[in-house]
Amino acid sequence: MESWKISCLKFFSILLLGLASCSNNNWYKKEFTADEKLTLAKSLLGGVGFYYQGTVPQQFLMEEALSFDSTNADIWREFGNAPVKRGLAVNMQYFYGKAVKFNPKDWQGWRGYLYLYFYRDFKRAINDFNAVDSLLGLVGNSQGQNHDYMRGIANYGLGNYNEALLCLNKYINTEIATNGEDWVDVYAILYRAYTFRKLNKPSLALEDISMLLRLYPNLADAHFLKAEILYSQNYFDDALTATELAKKNFLLGYYHKRPYIEVLEQIYLFDIVDLEIKIRLGEVFP
Repeated sequence: MESWKISCLKFFSILLLGLASCSNNNWYKKEFTADEKLTLAKSLLGGVGFYYQGTVPQQFLMEEALSFDSTNADIWREFGNAPVKRGLAVNMQYFYGKAVKFNPKDWQGWRGYLYLYFYRDFKRAINDFNAVDSLLGLVGNSQGQNHDYMRGIANYGLGNYNEALLCLNKYINTEIATNGEDWVDVYAILYRAYTFRKLNKPSLALEDISMLLRLYPNLADAHFLKAEILYSQNYFDDALTATELAKKNFLLGYYHKRPYIEVLEQIYLFDIVDLEIKIRLGEVFP
């Protein structure tokens, strides 16, 4: 009889505990201070690198992080990375817009980089570079690229060749004066050579190509541009030699390219072969 009473007592005790837990679901709810929330958000964001971008676990971690700090620009920017690579421009605009809102100094230039290379929205790119440079009080860098350099490419894309030349000159000359020729981004020199060609200054374009080939002797783009200019001047033998070097180095993978996108003035093998055929046939440059 006593054991039965003990069993009933245990049953009712468990039942009461269960009912109490149902009526008070705050027992296991943890309250965090404002500082603790900021720390938790950063900690959770630090864990997203263990998962592939855009996966459910990564998204879950970022949503948790955002629940602790909705003003953390780094979280919003991380949300924008996968959409950029998947071509979801509207999502990129939203997430990077939030990142820029909460931390323009760090992320507005990065958004400009995306406008420039991924979307070819050259005006918005220039506006972002100008805005962040105004905030910083100097010419900044985003994704490892100087803003004057990228302003030059953006203006080239817009057809503002004189402005493109000013921006590229500023970047290249400053870099040479500060760190030396070897520190100049070779593609900045390539785009300046393209710009000289657009401005009908082939001799200056060839000077840049010579400089470029000192720094990157195997760059197919430089050999190809050299071939085009020499062909336009009726130097067929030299143009053919440059074309052969362009083709050789292109096949080895030494040409200007970027992940996910086609660069401005992207060259392809058929461009080189087509030029080679024209030169061999002795066609007059159009």
